[in-house]
Amino acid sequence: MHVTAIHHAFPEGRVRQVIQSFAYMDYEHISLDNPGVVVFVCEESNCVIAWAELHTSRALPKVTEGTARQLITKFDVKKRAYYGNTSMEAEMSLLMANQAQASPGKLIYDPFAGTGSMLYTCAFFGALVFGSDIDGRQMRGKGVIRSASQRGGIFDAIVTDPPYGVRAGAKRIGSSIVGKPLSDVPRIVDNGIAAHTKSTYIPPMRPYEISDLTKDLIEFARYMLKPGGRLVFFLPTVTEDYSELDVPECDGMRVVGNSIQDFGKWARRLITIEKTTTDNLGTHAPSFEDRAWRKREERAGLEPTDSIMHSDGKEEHVPAHRDFREKYFQGFRKEDGDVS
Repeated sequence: MHVTAIHHAFPEGRVRQVIQSFAYMDYEHISLDNPGVVVFVCEESNCVIAWAELHTSRALPKVTEGTARQLITKFDVKKRAYYGNTSMEAEMSLLMANQAQASPGKLIYDPFAGTGSMLYTCAFFGALVFGSDIDGRQMRGKGVIRSASQRGGIFDAIVTDPPYGVRAGAKRIGSSIVGKPLSDVPRIVDNGIAAHTKSTYIPPMRPYEISDLTKDLIEFARYMLKPGGRLVFFLPTVTEDYSELDVPECDGMRVVGNSIQDFGKWARRLITIEKTTTDNLGTHAPSFEDRAWRKREERAGLEPTDSIMHSDGKEEHVPAHRDFREKYFQGFRKEDGDVS
């Protein structure tokens, strides 16, 4: 029998008293390591100070599945054969699998899979999992889904932790030179072999600003998810500047969960968004080039091709996670003239 309390501590004598109060059940053989029956005791109290004497009711259900707390140890990152510096800790991976409602028969995808932390936990609950990552060195030939975006409406959930640009730079495929598009002609290397077919190939990459990535991720999820499917992801933000408007709105998608893991000056929010539309949204995946090119031109000091003003004349909302990497390494200091 396990005796625990919420929002207060049990005196040790009270723990023994609770356990011994069930002596009348007269179990002949008791094993704490491999119990056949687990009993959960819930007591309600009218007075927190004198709870031992004034508890008003006691519930005694039989636990058939048990607690999931032991899974935190089971999925401990340090026990895995391989992990990276961005591998999600076990408790958060399990929480995300729960938010995604992972269960047998569901298809769950992580587009920023890395070493697969979220996929491990979703698979444990019976889901069939798929993953991809821009850096094939982390998962070369293992669980990679190719050309998934050629057809939408596939997955029951997308569970992911996008790169913030802190421990691992946020990147996307594309030329880092402003104005230079990627060539459609494959580059040929030794022995007439196309470079992109080699196992050591790393595609050209350029920075991916986190606020652009977030918008693209939600639009991508709207295309890839089945109706009622869920997108579960972490969003980094500056604690002082955060606003509910920071979570991008998207037609056909509805926020159903927004919880915070606070680190002081910054935090990360576990966002859960559900697809509410039944439209197939076309036969092709959405394109994100226009937004990305605008940001590249701004960084290069050129005039942006798209206005940052809405058609109604209102200025575009700037989320707290815009340029999060720069803010993080500057210690979230306010620039001169900034007003909170």
